[in-house]
Amino acid sequence: MLEEVGHPLHYTDIVELAMKSGYLRSEGETPHNTMRARLSVDVRDNPASPFERVAPGVFGLKSWKR
Repeated sequence: MLEEVGHPLHYTDIVELAMKSGYLRSEGETPHNTMRARLSVDVRDNPASPFERVAPGVFGLKSWKR
């Protein structure tokens, strides 16, 4: 989703757009919380993560800085 929109998004917007576009299907009760947790952990624990946190709850792509 981030590549398609071309700018950072709040994790709730990522989930909403991904579900509307058919990229994401969730049967869980808290897909927004799951997305927030997965992105946060990836940014924190994975030096090779393509993501970066640009503001609280807002994620972008590291490649945009290049």
